[in-house]
Parts: sequence; structure tokens; C-alpha cells
Amino acid sequence: MSRQAVSLPTLDELSEIAADTNPNRLAFADVDGRSVTWEEFERESLLAADALAGHVRQGDRVALLCESGVDSTVLWNGALKAGAVVSYVHTQAAPETVRFSIDELGPKVLVVSESHADFLAERVYDDLESDPTVVVLGEATREHERSYEEFAADATPRAPDITPEADDIAVVAWTSGTTGRPKGWCHTHRGIVLKGLISDVDRTTTQLTTAQTSFMAWYGNVISILIAGGSVVFMPDWNPATWVDAVEEYGATTAGMVPTMWRAVLDLDLDDRDLSSLESVSFVGEKMDRTTLNRLREEVCENVVNHYASTELIVSRITVDEMEGKRLESVGKPFDGTRVRIVEPGGTPADTVPRGETGEVLVKGADCPVWAWGRSDKLAEEFTDGWWHSGDLGYQDEDGYLYLEGRADFMIKSKGVKVIPTPIEERLNNHPDVDEALIVGVEDEEYGQKVTAVVKRGDDAVDSDDLDEWCLDSDGVARFERPREYVFTDEPLPRTPSQKLDRKTALEELV
Repeated sequence: MSRQAVSLPTLDELSEIAADTNPNRLAFADVDGRSVTWEEFERESLLAADALAGHVRQGDRVALLCESGVDSTVLWNGALKAGAVVSYVHTQAAPETVRFSIDELGPKVLVVSESHADFLAERVYDDLESDPTVVVLGEATREHERSYEEFAADATPRAPDITPEADDIAVVAWTSGTTGRPKGWCHTHRGIVLKGLISDVDRTTTQLTTAQTSFMAWYGNVISILIAGGSVVFMPDWNPATWVDAVEEYGATTAGMVPTMWRAVLDLDLDDRDLSSLESVSFVGEKMDRTTLNRLREEVCENVVNHYASTELIVSRITVDEMEGKRLESVGKPFDGTRVRIVEPGGTPADTVPRGETGEVLVKGADCPVWAWGRSDKLAEEFTDGWWHSGDLGYQDEDGYLYLEGRADFMIKSKGVKVIPTPIEERLNNHPDVDEALIVGVEDEEYGQKVTAVVKRGDDAVDSDDLDEWCLDSDGVARFERPREYVFTDEPLPRTPSQKLDRKTALEELV
């Protein structure tokens, strides 16, 4: 008996399908006006692919240091069509982290937006060990740069001769490591397409996204729209008033943000604004309070969804109809086909705990990464028989709803972004007037968890302004990672019996 082979499309094929199905539909737009239809997006992507084909072979890497937008998405898609493995580097990361990510990848081409070209040149480029061709989306003003206009001058809109398979690595997505060095999680074409299928969007959807390119939420937005043939409107520079303007201008039907951002929208005068096009809104990354949820439903959109997801896996969701009573604090139930187990912290998938008891959240799903770039030890450390050790603590109630209780480690989630204490502590400890510093996350309405420094000074004259400037001048600490509050003590910092810094005691007794 013969059987026909059936497979999912690879990522490079998605825009071609969308252009055939919905040629004149808006594909992508920037809030400042640049937009393309699916037919235009496909043609521009093929031009980019042909230009890149002179520099990359199938399996080579193309890195992008760009904010979200039409132009960067064209180059991202063109790189996939050229057979490259694509990777967005964190635009807000510290220079040292950016250098590490680029050198680990060893890209043949590095695409940088004009707004980040100065940062690359002044803080990163001279210390790179790799030697990529640097393509600027805008004007090239330095010897090591080429403008995209020049780079693609001789290109024609044709697909390079490549043969990607569904299980080939397509995307390297960077996430924080417990030592401060990022991990490059490798996702296949199949895995990324599956992420896009975990969605309620269709060809009539217009999605307004504030997601940054280096977060998997960007992929969740873009891939789902690529599959459906709908529209994405990019808003890389967050501003609540501009966000409301964009909803009205583009007739956005869906949008997702962290609760802090939703509260900023609700603080505006919305009486004369028309948000009626919104059919569904979502939040992720932080807990939602009842007051904000009720206002969100009354003033923005009735249909609200909460998601629990990470760079590794899309885990669960809960709809507003389920957010009754205590379940407002739940992140819902696993998506179809995804499994969750609660196990003893540090345990194996077999070490499950009873319902209602707190343990570490383990997740198993088909959209998981297949490798940590150059770090097979990290894959073995964080995955057991396909189960991802999330590092999150939580429990499931009798009906299977999942609740998160914090971190098994001391990673901080500030405005939905993971912050590692160690690099910040190292920076502060290098200050000549600091004896020792310790970083904790303090519950906060604005930040979710506010990055807070507990500092034993060597000189009482040093203050929070001095230390803030010290952190801003660092190559190892990103602007968003720096402490937003300082607590000074004259006593030695608390330590565990093994002489490790005791962050739990510091949080409970000193902050």
C-alpha cells in the first residue's frame, strides 16, 4: 500500500500562500504610515531573498538588530526564503549581551535598523569576533555598513534554489540564562508554524502589536497572521495615546499587552474615542487585578483572554468567562495537545504532587525548541523526555486550572520581561564605594516586580543617583534591567548557611 506524504508548509512558503489567497489585503503596516499588501510583501521578500542569496547558503545565519516594522519583517522573511536561519537580537539588551549573541551565531549578514546603527557602531561592532556583512535599513554612514538600497540594487524578485524541511532549524530565539548569558533556543519550521496555529485569528483579523522582535510574542503575532492572511500593525514605540489612535485608524480587531500597559490606556480619557473594532484583547506576563479587568471590559473590549507563554513554549490560556472569583489569578488550562505537570521542585516528570499542592511547572508541547544553540548541556538541563522545566512554581486546582506562584529561582519579571540579578549585582559590586549589593524583585503595581537593589555602602556619600548613572554606563546591564529603587543598609547582607546571598531574607526584612 502506498501513502501520500503530507507535511506542514515551511516558514518561507507562508507569504507566497497568503499572496495567492489574499493579494490585495493589507499584510503589514507601521503606525507611521509604511504599509504593504500581501502581493507587495511577497515581491519585496523575494527581492531581499535574491540579494541575500549572494551572501548566505542554506543553513547560514542572518541576525537582525531591528525594531518591529515592515522593513525588518521583509528582510526577516527574505532571509527565510534564502534558506537562512534567522535570529532577532535583543534591541534593548546590554552591549555585552548583544556581542555575545552575534558572536555565538556567527551570522553571514547582520541587518540593523538605522535607529540602532549608532549603538552597534559605538558599543558593539569593534569588539565582535565574527565578521558579518552589516546591512543598514536606512542610510549607511560608516565604512563597515552597506545600505539595503545598495545591497539589493541588482536583485530580482525570485526565490533562491533551496530545499528546507519542516524539521530544519529556522529560528534562534534568545532568552535569559540564570548566569546572565542568554540561551539561543532553536525552533524548527514545524515548531514555529505550530505556534502560529495556536491562535484564533483569521483573514479578517487586524492585529495591533507592541511586541518587540526579540520576544516570541512577536512570532506569535506575525506567524499567525502569515498563516491566516490577515493584517499586522506594528507599534515599536509604546505610547498609550498613539495606541488608541492606531486602533481607530486601522480598525484593529485584536491586541495584546501586559496589564501595566492596559492600565496606561485606561488612564486616558476614552469617552470620545472609538474602540468598537476590537473583538478580543489579551494580557500576558503579569497578574491582572479585578478593577483593571472590569474597566478593560467596560471601556475597551468585553472579550478578554489571559495567556501563559515563554520563549520555549506556548502553555495555556483562560477566557474572561472563566475568570470568576479566584480564577482571575489563574493562567487557565493548557492549549490543545499541550500537557502540564506539577512536580516536586527540581524533580523529574514522574515526581508529581497532588492537585492543589505547589511545585514546579513542567510543560510538554509540540512547539518546543529542539536545541540550545551551541549548548546541548542547557537542553539536557531544562528538558527531560520532552518536558520543559519552566522554573515557575504553581499548582492546579481540582478542575485543572493552573495558578502561578512565583519562580523557583530568583529571576525577576519586570513589566513582563525577565531580569537576572547576577549581572546587576556584579556591576554594583564593582563600584568603588559599594561593599556589596543584592538584587530582588519587589511586588509593584506598575512593574509587576520592581528591580530593587539592597546595598551596603563603603562610603555613605554614594547615593541612588550615583549608582543609577553607574549602571547606565555599563556594557553588561541593559537600561531596563537597572534598579528602580535602592535600599541602603549598614549591616552585612544576609546569607544562607552555605554563604550564598539570601535574597528571600533580604526581601522579607530589608525591603
